[in-house]
Amino acid sequence: MTTTTPDPITPNTERVMVRSTVTGFEQGIAALTGLLTAGPVGALASWGVIRGVQGKWAPWAILGIPAAPVLGFIQLATLGAILESSSPSPSYTPSNTSQIQQESVYQAPQSNLPSYNMSNTGGTTLVTKCRQLKQAQSNFELGDVFTIGMSIGEEHSVPMFTSPQEDCATVGVYVD
Repeated sequence: MTTTTPDPITPNTERVMVRSTVTGFEQGIAALTGLLTAGPVGALASWGVIRGVQGKWAPWAILGIPAAPVLGFIQLATLGAILESSSPSPSYTPSNTSQIQQESVYQAPQSNLPSYNMSNTGGTTLVTKCRQLKQAQSNFELGDVFTIGMSIGEEHSVPMFTSPQEDCATVGVYVD
């Protein structure tokens, strides 16, 4: 956009004032780049910055390159906090295991259980953890499934190359 304006130094002279503006296409490209590199907040920030620097790509890139990872991390952390707070999962305490024990699950006699049924850290038995795992799988609580599966491997001296499902089958609890 160009306009003429009176020259403040020389009388009776007009100067051409040039203002740079960013086109809609450039704004779209900047916003798309921001979306792909830093998520939804990055798209908004990128669009605002390209307008602020009047379509100049060098300052836009200088501002955006260090900002993209920071914005991405902040958004992921916020999303994780929101998801964690919005879906409270029931904790697996002995009061909840009474519901699990009501299911008809074959349990081998105590004398036939492998030695790794007992926890190395003094926690719950492998049978209890397997029942909790089965309950978490039936409720589609993926975080609990992962946590319980990891605790089976850490707290019990199970064979190294077996899955939690195979370990649970050795104590008579069959999980999917």
